[in-house]
Amino acid sequence: MIVVIADDLTGAAELGGIGLRYDLTVEIVTAVNTGSKADLLIIATDTRSMPEEQALKEMETVTEKLKEINPDTIFKKVDSVLRGHVVSEIKVHLQKLGLGKALLVPANPAFGRTINNGRYFIKDKPIHLTSFAHDPEFAITSSRVQHMLRVDEKEIHLRGITDPLPDFGISVGECATNDDLHYWIRKADENTLLAGGSGFFIALLESLNLIKQDKYNVQPDELTYPALFVCGSTHDESRQSIKKIKETGGPVSYMPCDIIKAENPPDSLFEIWANEIVSLLNSHKKAIIAIDEHVTKGITITAAELRNKKAKVVDMVFQKTAIKELLVEGGSTGAAIINRLKFNSFSPIKELGPGVIKMKVDTIDDLFLTLKPGSYNWPSFVWNF
Repeated sequence: MIVVIADDLTGAAELGGIGLRYDLTVEIVTAVNTGSKADLLIIATDTRSMPEEQALKEMETVTEKLKEINPDTIFKKVDSVLRGHVVSEIKVHLQKLGLGKALLVPANPAFGRTINNGRYFIKDKPIHLTSFAHDPEFAITSSRVQHMLRVDEKEIHLRGITDPLPDFGISVGECATNDDLHYWIRKADENTLLAGGSGFFIALLESLNLIKQDKYNVQPDELTYPALFVCGSTHDESRQSIKKIKETGGPVSYMPCDIIKAENPPDSLFEIWANEIVSLLNSHKKAIIAIDEHVTKGITITAAELRNKKAKVVDMVFQKTAIKELLVEGGSTGAAIINRLKFNSFSPIKELGPGVIKMKVDTIDDLFLTLKPGSYNWPSFVWNF
C-alpha cells in the first residue's frame, strides 16, 4: 500500500486522479482508515489553512495512526508553490516515523513550475511577480525558496542536481525538467521521507514500475444536473472568467455585500441568497457561487470567514434541492464545504483534466464531487457557460 498525507483537499484529489491513471484502487478519506484495502490511501487533511499549532497536532495524530497500517511507502503531498506549514509538518513526520531525512521536490516542470539557483519560477517568471503574490493567506513576496518556506537557511539544505544529499535533515531538490524528478527519486533511500508535488509523485509511481493507462476520455454529457460550482480562487483568470459569465446573463450568484460585512449574518440573509442560487439552478440547471473582489475591498474579513459563509449557503442549497454535481475550486474552500456537509470518504472515478478529479461521495447516492486547485483550469466541457 502507498499512503499519501496531503495538506489540502484538492492536492489529495489530484493525487487520487494520478493513482487512477496508473490503475491503482484509490480511497480518499479525511481521517485514517486503518482497515483500508486500497492500493493508494490518501489522507486529505486541511492543515494548510489551519494555524500552525493546530496543523502540527493534526499531523501528529495522522502520522501516529498510519503506523498501525505500516504501509510500503508514505508520500507527503505539499503545495507545489510551498504554501502552508511545509517544513514544520515534515519535521513532525520525521520524528513520528523515526526517519532521519526528507527530500522535498515541490516543482512541477510539466506545469512550468521550476526551481533554479535557489529561486522558484512559473513559466520562467519569478513566482512573486505572478498572481501567487496576492494569496490571502500565504502571499508570496520573494522567489527565494527559503523565503517561500519561511525558514532560516540553516533549517533546510537546498540541493542542485550535482550536489550530494546530506544524511540528516530536510533537503529541497532543485528541478528544471521531468528527468530531474526521476533523478531525485533515485537518490532517496529507505531512511528518506519523500515530499513534494504531483510531478514528484508521478516519478515515485514510475519508479515502482507501475504502468500508465490511457487517459480517461470524458464526454460533456457525462455531467449530471443540477450542478453547483463554488469558486474559491483569488487568481485573476478565474475571477475574470466569472465576471464575463455574469455580464452576459450567466448563472452567477455573488455573495451579498450584507453577508460579507456582517460578522454573524442572520440566517434570513443566507435564506435569501440560497433561494437566489436555487432559482438559477432551476432556470439554468447549473449555478456559480463566487465572491466579487470589488465588494470585499476595504472590508476587514479573513479568507476563513468567507469560506465558512460559502459553506453555509451550500448547505442550505443542498437542503432545498437535490444537487447531483458539486464542483469546487480551491482546496480550503472544498474542505470547509465537506466539513459542513459531513462528507468524509470519497472514491475517485475520473480524471477530467490535469488536477481536475471527479469523485463519488461515498455516503450519498448519486452525488459527485469534482475538485481542482485554484491555479488550474476547468476543462472546457465542464466550464461551459
